[in-house]
Amino acid sequence: MKRLRFLFSSSLLLMVSSIAAMAQSTQTDYDHSFNLARLKTYDFYQQSRKPGDPLAASPLNDRRIHDALDSQLRTHGFANNANGRPDFLIAYFVSTHNGLNIQDNRFGVLQRMGSINVNQVTEGTILVVFVDTLTKQEVWRGSVSGKIEPKDFDKDVNKGIAKLVQKFVKDQAGKK
Repeated sequence: MKRLRFLFSSSLLLMVSSIAAMAQSTQTDYDHSFNLARLKTYDFYQQSRKPGDPLAASPLNDRRIHDALDSQLRTHGFANNANGRPDFLIAYFVSTHNGLNIQDNRFGVLQRMGSINVNQVTEGTILVVFVDTLTKQEVWRGSVSGKIEPKDFDKDVNKGIAKLVQKFVKDQAGKK
């Protein structure tokens, strides 16, 4: 019975850790001396994309990120003030790099049997920066990183941006 319980708990732990490894990771930072709560209206900084920028090569992905940010901010009660003077401007950047996904499927203690699978994956990071329009200073930044799956790209971008905007709202309220 103890052995069965041990095997069940071990397999559950392995399953949870494999799900966590596949999840997107997010990080945020902000100027703690700045009152983020006064930021209510936004606009997008007009960025010129340089050659080599992943978004310059794919205007479609640029639009996906732009639309996801716009949608999530509106959902949380912020207003796009493109014609007036917004409280903050939004800039965003993307970086990608190739990585390896290594799965060790071997078992046994003394004599290892099984296989090791190595697959090449593309990992990406979206960096979002909020700039105060009065001081022209960066007041908040957040990034979301994860494995890029072309078939799930829309869903992954929306999910990652939703996490970032939720963290911004928490930072605005002073919550951890």
